[in-house]
Amino acid sequence: MSSAKRYSPEEKAISKVKYSLKGLLLFILPMPLLIAAIASLVRGEILHTFISAGAFVGFMVAATVAREGFKREGQYNRRRFAKAPSTPFKTVAALLLATSTGLTSMFATNNSLPESVLLGAAALLGFYLSYGLDPNKDKTGGISLNVSADEVIDALEAAEVKILGIETARKRINNLELDQHLKRIVKKARDILVVIEEDPKDLDRARKFLKVYLEGTQRVTESYAKTYGKEATTDVLDANFKRVLSAIEKTFDEQQEKLKENDRFDLDVKIEVLETQLKQEGIS
Repeated sequence: MSSAKRYSPEEKAISKVKYSLKGLLLFILPMPLLIAAIASLVRGEILHTFISAGAFVGFMVAATVAREGFKREGQYNRRRFAKAPSTPFKTVAALLLATSTGLTSMFATNNSLPESVLLGAAALLGFYLSYGLDPNKDKTGGISLNVSADEVIDALEAAEVKILGIETARKRINNLELDQHLKRIVKKARDILVVIEEDPKDLDRARKFLKVYLEGTQRVTESYAKTYGKEATTDVLDANFKRVLSAIEKTFDEQQEKLKENDRFDLDVKIEVLETQLKQEGIS
């Protein structure tokens, strides 16, 4: 198996910043319209106020839609297996930008219809050259196995939802030791997802593990976080939760190594042990 690129929270954070800043000019360039609207209002020119304000709103809507498109594009680019965005946000934003430009040209600056259409087309072309349009093909990684690309994508997305649930619950628990346990578990889970992306034939062997262990971890973490939020935890409960997290963390390590070695893993025994332990500890 090819070596998997390890998941890096820093890289993900940098990518989020990159795509949140992308298109920042789309928010900045229309600002003169807001200033013009305020100036018209001060002068009592109601019609010009509405025209300038309407144009400003149009550009802001286009910029907001574009930002959502950039975010989804970033998620698509980060993954080896991904579905193309179902809604073409960037395309919609480009059309909104072109329309807003044309209408502003016609009503705010009194240009002729042909001139306004030309300016709108120029805005559309400028957006396309600067940002491109939406991805329109699913990324399947050239998969040709007994598992379909949709199965791989759906399994990875479902696992990511569970991981995000664990992260959300973790932030509600103000305990450094537990926080470090959960951070390591989240990282190991994402490392396993990377291994599956690198070699999708591992999906069948990892599917039950991802489903049961991630669900178990999410359930027990959310349950503990809820109890913690009510200030109803006890020393016994804390100790039980730490033991469960340690057992889960160890199993994640074992599963990742087995996947890398293309070896079988006795999940049924491990899963039975986990479920029994959760019931015995009283935190399931």
